[in-house]
Amino acid sequence: MAVKIDKFKVKELMAKKKIKNQTELAKMLGISKNQLSNILSNKYNPIKSNVVELAKFLGVSPLELLKEEEDELYRK
Repeated sequence: MAVKIDKFKVKELMAKKKIKNQTELAKMLGISKNQLSNILSNKYNPIKSNVVELAKFLGVSPLELLKEEEDELYRK
């Protein structure tokens, strides 16, 4: 199982905080839009510090942002 950030949860929390888009969120976090895209991407496992920082900014527990996904190998 791979742990990924739940993008839907992040979008929901962004809406509550009236953050329009990922570019705006990235600016608020002090990172580039590319860095944020990588953090939210399903291609990479998120780094713990990134998850913690994002969760702290959005006002939730890091565990609330995570979801488990089956690895591609196991889907076949």
